[in-house]
Amino acid sequence: MDTSTTNATNNEKRSKMKMPWKRTAKSTLAIAIALGLSFSATDDAAAKTKKSKMSEAATEEIEKPAAEPTVPQAVSGQKVYNISLKQMGQESGIELRGVEGERSFPFTVRSDEVITSAKVRYGIAYSPALLPDLSHIKVLVNNELVSVVPLPKETSKGIVREDSIDPRYFADFNQLSFKLIGHYTRDCEDPFHSSLWARLSNTTYLELTVSSIELANDLALLPAPFFDRRDSKLLELPFVLPATPSLDVLKNAGTVASWFGHLASYRGSRFPIATNGLPKGNAIVFATAKEAPAGLQLPAINGPTLMVVPNPVSPKTKLLLVMGRDATELKTAVQALTLGQVAMSGPSAVIKNLKEPNQRVAYDAPKWLPTHRPVKFGELVPNENLQVSGMTPDLIRVNMRVAPDLFTWQKEGVPIDLRYRFTPRPNVDKSTLNIGINEDFVGALSLSGAEIEKGKIKESVMLFFKDGHRFAQEEVQLPIFRIGAENQLKFHFFYDYPKQGACKDVYLDNVRSAIDPDSTIDFSQMPHYATFPNLAYLANAGFPYTRFADLSETAIIMPDRSTIPEMEVFLNLMGRMGESTGYPVTNATLIRGADVDKHSSKELLVIATAGNQPLLKQWAKYMPLTMDETGNRLQLPTGFLRVLARWGGKDLDEIERRSGEMLAATGNNFGAMMQFQSPLSSSRNVIVLTAGDGRSLLDLTDGLSKADVKSKYQGDLVLLKGERVASFLIGDTYYAGNLPLWTWIKWTLSGQPLLLILFLMLASLIAATLLFRFLKRKAAARLHEGDGSDE
Repeated sequence: MDTSTTNATNNEKRSKMKMPWKRTAKSTLAIAIALGLSFSATDDAAAKTKKSKMSEAATEEIEKPAAEPTVPQAVSGQKVYNISLKQMGQESGIELRGVEGERSFPFTVRSDEVITSAKVRYGIAYSPALLPDLSHIKVLVNNELVSVVPLPKETSKGIVREDSIDPRYFADFNQLSFKLIGHYTRDCEDPFHSSLWARLSNTTYLELTVSSIELANDLALLPAPFFDRRDSKLLELPFVLPATPSLDVLKNAGTVASWFGHLASYRGSRFPIATNGLPKGNAIVFATAKEAPAGLQLPAINGPTLMVVPNPVSPKTKLLLVMGRDATELKTAVQALTLGQVAMSGPSAVIKNLKEPNQRVAYDAPKWLPTHRPVKFGELVPNENLQVSGMTPDLIRVNMRVAPDLFTWQKEGVPIDLRYRFTPRPNVDKSTLNIGINEDFVGALSLSGAEIEKGKIKESVMLFFKDGHRFAQEEVQLPIFRIGAENQLKFHFFYDYPKQGACKDVYLDNVRSAIDPDSTIDFSQMPHYATFPNLAYLANAGFPYTRFADLSETAIIMPDRSTIPEMEVFLNLMGRMGESTGYPVTNATLIRGADVDKHSSKELLVIATAGNQPLLKQWAKYMPLTMDETGNRLQLPTGFLRVLARWGGKDLDEIERRSGEMLAATGNNFGAMMQFQSPLSSSRNVIVLTAGDGRSLLDLTDGLSKADVKSKYQGDLVLLKGERVASFLIGDTYYAGNLPLWTWIKWTLSGQPLLLILFLMLASLIAATLLFRFLKRKAAARLHEGDGSDE
């Protein structure tokens, strides 16, 4: 289908649409929603062999889509995408409960694809007690009815259906909904009766057939089509570089990678490098007058330039040209792209009079919670996301990232000044506001307006009525040990439904609940002080490098002759840094190993394959693992140091056994990430990413995009081969940051019992000496007074 045919089809669809709120199908596809969503190919032949009946457990057995998207079909030039509810994050079956139980699942539509046909395949089991003539399930897309599913008793154990969806129902952002209309009696009905249920298989999926369309060459569309916020696949965006790029070109490419990494934070990113020819698909090209990718015809460069052109390899896709006559102008073009200071439109722009960004200060990353003042919830999420309705409302979620080096020792908790509102309960009941963080329960607050004291109900003095709602304010302490770098606060309004008897129950259908946006959380009483080594800091927050969001206190050490995997690891890491901070890496220093002494005051990050960086041999004695031509060796303590290590709680025998198994199984083809105290500055860190081959090196950054793998990055040594991960803590512990003097004394003594005893003995001696001198002076004064009286 060519572009003119596609546009004609879209115009025809627009003229036929009766819903004024619908957007054109031109901006469609992409299935989306939940984080980490992946596309997959459908298999119609296999799907049609499924039995029409299934037990409730069998609703989990619907044909599961594969893990990757289909390739374009050779005949039609179309693609077929599938997305299941399980891929949307629903790990178990979905329950629809009550008289009108409903669940909705959002998905999105890409800007460069148009849906030509769609269908939904789903499995449902339901209560056999439902009355067939009054009960049914509605399937809707964007509140447009797709089908009505009857619920006869004989198929209550499970049915499988497939319904076609009119492509005109789709917009850019969409919702697939299933709504149960259930009744079990014709008389007085309990809207929460146990018979009112239906179970939807989490392997239910949409099948979308799409055609690609060609977008205009317009900078105003950026970051599309190179990043489409409506797409939820892993972002894999090729970078086209000169064959042997200079550090300046590579550094600017890293800045752009960090920007795209920030944009794709909810789904991860990779940046493969093309140095010989153009890739198929959208790509970013970097060039200066002296350094340009081979075989690519570039326009004349007249200054810092950004330009969108068709990709000659696949004309419906685009190339973004980032160019300058020299490295300085290339940096200007990159900053114009990533910092958003310049409004651009049309196919190209020459950047002039770009203002330098303000210098960043420590811990000011846009994604991180400020730690010098209380922060309002309204600063973290939109106000509408803090409100829910109904007797069984969804959770209210507040996402927050905090600096990972907050010192929480001997803190009672993180204080939350929680203010919330809710429709008053007609009677005293067991309704509560349940509070949690991540997957852990924190506590529950009564919503009945009453507390139990000595067996009697006592009206809470914290609650009062206003405009028909009940307001409350409570101080909540979040447990310190539950808080990590990435967190989600969860608030669940649970409303009790006491039984009054047949036809006497009171059902409120106008229940509203909200967390006030003026509620605050306060980390300001916690200093920054971190215990190292700990590779979890890097995996979860890019720390310690992200202490400054622009990485201005970071030096990244590349080999003298960097290979493509090493450069890709650099770009992938910069993407992770941008994802962690929400700010592009504009001020990192990129150097060779010979220049490391000039940057001794910086945090150091070393990227190299085995034997490609002489610095690793120079620092071998500081590293927990050495990799050289003689083999791989752990640097485990020996002799008396080994005894001390065991006294400190390290089971070196177990470390030796586990690491030996890993090394023996992988040979030299594994990735290693190491952290140790900088040999050049005791207050700084060195983290090394190295491997025996390029593929294993890339596995280290690929693991950062996989939650189950990333969670195993700990200690000072991580060994990784594919999905197999082993982490160890071998080296000595060291600290970085600042504590108040008295806190530092208590903290230091708490971990040194012998030193604490000596300190107490010294303090006792000093106190005894002072007391002795004081009593001696008092005795002398008394004797002197006695001598005077005798006279």
